[in-house]
Amino acid sequence: MYLTKDEEAILNGERGYPYMLAMRVITAVGESLNAERLIPVAHVHVSGISYFNIGDAGLEFIESLAASDARFTAFTTANPYAALMDTSYGRLPGDAISKQSRIVSSLRRMGSATFTCAPYYVRKPSYGEHLAWAESNAVLYVNSLIGARSNREGGPLALLEGLVGRTYAAGVHLEEGRRPSCIVSVKAQLDWGLKTLSLVGLKVGELCPDSIPFVRGLEGVPEVGAKAFLAAFGSTSNAPMVIFNELTPDSEGLLAGSDLRERITVDAELLRESDAEVREVCEGGGVLYFIGCPHLSQKELAAIVDYVVREGKSFGGNEEVPELWLGVGEGVQLDEGLVDTLNNMGVRLARGMCPVTTRLDLMGVKCVVTDSGKALHYMPKLAGVKVVLKERHEILKEFLHGG
Repeated sequence: MYLTKDEEAILNGERGYPYMLAMRVITAVGESLNAERLIPVAHVHVSGISYFNIGDAGLEFIESLAASDARFTAFTTANPYAALMDTSYGRLPGDAISKQSRIVSSLRRMGSATFTCAPYYVRKPSYGEHLAWAESNAVLYVNSLIGARSNREGGPLALLEGLVGRTYAAGVHLEEGRRPSCIVSVKAQLDWGLKTLSLVGLKVGELCPDSIPFVRGLEGVPEVGAKAFLAAFGSTSNAPMVIFNELTPDSEGLLAGSDLRERITVDAELLRESDAEVREVCEGGGVLYFIGCPHLSQKELAAIVDYVVREGKSFGGNEEVPELWLGVGEGVQLDEGLVDTLNNMGVRLARGMCPVTTRLDLMGVKCVVTDSGKALHYMPKLAGVKVVLKERHEILKEFLHGG
């Protein structure tokens, strides 16, 4: 692999051990993928920072980097961490809270700007810009909707890429790595509901587990719907990109000359079968309503808050009163008086936190009602709870007025 003089100096240890380690790992990964050079990146996003995911080994690795004065040299953000909240259900064990806080503190010390799974709302990349991101929904969002370029990195690799501000020139950083190899036709009348689009995303991911699909039939889908589709798709597929007909920048150019090995149809009958498979109900208490996987935009949050305050809450009395958690990035703003009003209604802002990667069962939560296909896929395993999928308007109505 060709390296510049500066990159060779880092590889030879002239900047210190953490940077030498980072360069060794990145070049080794690049050489295994036949990359001919490294690429400077404008933005790095680190994933896998929940203590419940990385455990003591991950905590010690991140703390060792921070203690050796390793600092990010590219603009770097990080995924949300486990939910460190006081709730009506209960709290996480003190040991888990302490260790999660140490992970967050070390990443802040290294220079992480903020914590969210939607870094495209913090700093919107530009078309053609090279990134090193490690959150699946975010990688799919920027490749598919903006035309920026990021491989789907592992969390530790992205952490090291942040130290040297470089990634390897392979995969979707190259034009040939962005071409589709299967074509999907969605032949169903869709209402753009987030539950529906999540089911479509999960199904397309199952059918294209390792290949970039070219998708017809979702022309005109709104941004929030495309985000839900992509997050769900990334749960069942390893592909870093979906090419939406007429929506992905240069979609026709990417299709031209591609080697399409499969042609797949997703029709109404297939979606009815998928819906039947996830039709569940929450029973026995410990119900949590959760919206915000991936994290909500400022506009989505404002719309939800406006609806909740305008409608008011009539569900309560002597029965157990569930909470509604809204997942947002640390930087999302809301008037403090309004936050107090929401808290009194049982609506909590999970700022910079991720309930999906939190052991909610340790807090007393038994069942989660959400509009996220990604949460549906991961929460039973990671959070230890049952999950019910509903449309956003159904969730809000049920939370406010009962089922």
